[in-house]
This record gives sequence, C-alpha cells and structure tokens, in this order.
Amino acid sequence: MNNTTFISNLLAGNFDNVGKILESFLNQWWGPLIGVVAAAGTVLAIVIGVKWWLASASGDEQKIKQAKNSAIGVFIGIILMFLITALVPVIVAAFQAWFDNDAQEYMSLLANVV
Repeated sequence: MNNTTFISNLLAGNFDNVGKILESFLNQWWGPLIGVVAAAGTVLAIVIGVKWWLASASGDEQKIKQAKNSAIGVFIGIILMFLITALVPVIVAAFQAWFDNDAQEYMSLLANVV
C-alpha cells in the first residue's frame, strides 16, 4: 500500500464523523457556553469597574494601577471572546466541509503542492 492510499484511507475512514460531532457540539452547547462566558465577563467587568471607582475615590495610586491593569485584562478578554465567537463556527464549518469531501481530492492537491 502506498502512502497516498494509506493517507486517503485514514482521512476518509477514521474521520467520517468529525464534522457531525463538531456540528452537534455547536448546535447544542455553543450558544449556552457563550452566554455563560459573556455573563461572567460582564460580572467581572462590573466588579473591576467598582474596584477602579473605589480606588479612584481613595486616591491610592497602587490600587488605581491594579484596577487599571485588571480593566485592561477584562477588555482584552472580552475582545478575545468576541473573536472566538466569530471564528469557531467558521473554522468548524471549514473542517466539516473538509471532512465531508473526498480525501482523494485533497491528496491530489497536496501532491501538486509538494
């Protein structure tokens, strides 16, 4: 058995259900998971906002700096959450399309590149 046949059988045989499994995960758990993460991010942002407000009221520069760094971390986390929310369904759809298509087509493309 040559390498091309082995790899195409591996791709076509062992990963038939990967696209369906990923789609099932997205359909069942993605929405609630994003909701929980968004709620946790919102609560954390409120807590950090109150912390910053109290630090500003006290005038302690160390606490203000800590609260500011925490707020930057929460802001970066929220941006990452939105990026992940946008990109994961696209990546899963690409994997599903890849797994659902004929492995021979991909092997011939790979052979042309290499």
